Amino acid sequence: MIQKTKELLMHPIKKEILEYLDREEDGAFYGDIVMNLNRPKYTVLKHILELKEAGLVEKDSDGGRFNILI
Repeated sequence: MIQKTKELLMHPIKKEILEYLDREEDGAFYGDIVMNLNRPKYTVLKHILELKEAGLVEKDSDGGRFNILI
């Protein structure tokens, strides 16, 4: 589990997503993440879902914002 988390944190796109979410006080919508990282939307989706599955980010059920958990 620790090795998998380390690998996730070292991936450049996942790292960008986590750093962006860390700067956003109230989390960020998927579209905002895509726009600010200037990455293809499906690339961002793939990586954010992997981060969510690993328990590093969550999606707020109220507004649909993604928040960092670490």
